[in-house]
Amino acid sequence: MKAKSKSIEVYILILAITLEALGAIFGGISLMNDPSGTSIQLPVTLLEGTIFSSYLIPGIILFLLLGFFPLFLIFPLIFKPNWLIINGLNIYKKYHWAWTYSLYTSIMLIIWINVQMMILGTGSVIQGVSGLLGIIILIISLMPGTKRYYRINISSHRTVSSHSSIK
Repeated sequence: MKAKSKSIEVYILILAITLEALGAIFGGISLMNDPSGTSIQLPVTLLEGTIFSSYLIPGIILFLLLGFFPLFLIFPLIFKPNWLIINGLNIYKKYHWAWTYSLYTSIMLIIWINVQMMILGTGSVIQGVSGLLGIIILIISLMPGTKRYYRINISSHRTVSSHSSIK
């Protein structure tokens, strides 16, 4: 059986996920290294009225969920490994779990930016670019070429017993 070739949409998805991961890793590390936020010109006064007294916990969340998670996702988006344990959280069983996880990544990023803007009561260029990147990841993930590449061919997953007959 001929392997599906990657469409331009798949390459754009991988690039967008990579950019998102690198930006979040940089931001998360910056906030963890300097929880006051002064090194990236983010005043701690913006956290007044929230459950956070510093940027340490938001930095950890940013690093893990929006940095490390998508960084980990790049390999499976390229090579589509069959990791059954990770596939357990795949709610779209007709598609490779890496595709589903790209949707999760886009949704997490969009929620992260919206919550930031609600808490801070304002937005910035970085938040706008990050929110736009989340929307781009979502749209590219849902494009036909991307879905076609990550769709699982059910007929190739049949068991031997379904093809044999008792004589």
